[in-house]
Amino acid sequence: MNSVKQKESFKSSMKRWYDYNKYSIPTIFTVIGSLIYTLFLDFRTNGFVFRSHISAINELTNKEVGFYLFALYIIALVQIFNSMSFSKKRSPMSLILFTVLNLFQGLFVFLYSNAFLYEAATRADYTLKNYSIMSMGIMAAGFVFYVIATLFAWVYVDWKYVKIED
Repeated sequence: MNSVKQKESFKSSMKRWYDYNKYSIPTIFTVIGSLIYTLFLDFRTNGFVFRSHISAINELTNKEVGFYLFALYIIALVQIFNSMSFSKKRSPMSLILFTVLNLFQGLFVFLYSNAFLYEAATRADYTLKNYSIMSMGIMAAGFVFYVIATLFAWVYVDWKYVKIED
């Protein structure tokens, strides 16, 4: 009997949470995607070395890949603030900006991953290391969260939005 009441309570509390926070869901997924992008930088501590993005791009002859990584991080920061603005207003212009920046984010993830694959295909002395593959996977996983955030933003946009002067 207590288990049934607990399940109902959990279900009703999740429904209440969703009703209250549904417009913040794009922000939540954007923050998760941005954290995935930024938490996996290279670092070294006593006896432990974590290699990812920086180690991977240092082995490439293509130096534009550093710009791609920089652009991914800058767009991620802009998207956090843009998603917060969208969750407050839900305006179509914020949605369009959100979508366009996510398209650029996807383009840079593609170019970033393609640089590694191109080097592996054209250079005989270069092979994809585990941290290079992990770096590409991290970028793809972060972008998946951005796509989910964009889909939720399209669901929650207020197409009848009218800007009211404060």
